[in-house]
Amino acid sequence: EESIKIPAGVKIDIKSKKVEVSGKHGKLSRDFKHLPIELYKSGKEVKAKMYFAKSKQLSMLRTVCSHISNLFEGVEKKFQYKMRLVYAHFPINATITNGGNT
Repeated sequence: EESIKIPAGVKIDIKSKKVEVSGKHGKLSRDFKHLPIELYKSGKEVKAKMYFAKSKQLSMLRTVCSHISNLFEGVEKKFQYKMRLVYAHFPINATITNGGNT
């Protein structure tokens, strides 16, 4: 069993292994239906549980907790991605549409 503390200002909804996190910078969701785990919210923390697990399955459990904590971080902080085009030999033709806001 692993547990993650929910940060202040973040709202989380868990319905049938689908996690939706919303914060001041947006809303993110992730689906864990393909994994044999149990996710639930108790108080100010999220708990992930797996029964009769061996070491490989326990690594899955820790990965799920890392994904959920990354969701928390994603709605708390604002990220901006910048794309660069680099070519080695053959030139690349690129067009920027919508003023680069797509």
